[in-house]
Amino acid sequence: MRIILEVENNKEGRALINFLKKLPFVKIRETQKSKKKHKLDEIFGIWKDRDITKEKLRKKAWRM
Repeated sequence: MRIILEVENNKEGRALINFLKKLPFVKIRETQKSKKKHKLDEIFGIWKDRDITKEKLRKKAWRM
């Protein structure tokens, strides 16, 4: 069974995780959101070797 919890208070959330880690039948998989900014050519192969930026894409996308 998988359960996703959202705890609004970090201190209480850590206390809950520490408690759950002590239970032998509970496995905790922690994930963290990446705050690293990527270059377009690293993320999408289709943009490789092209002179394009996020800003240029936005301008073209919103141009009417």
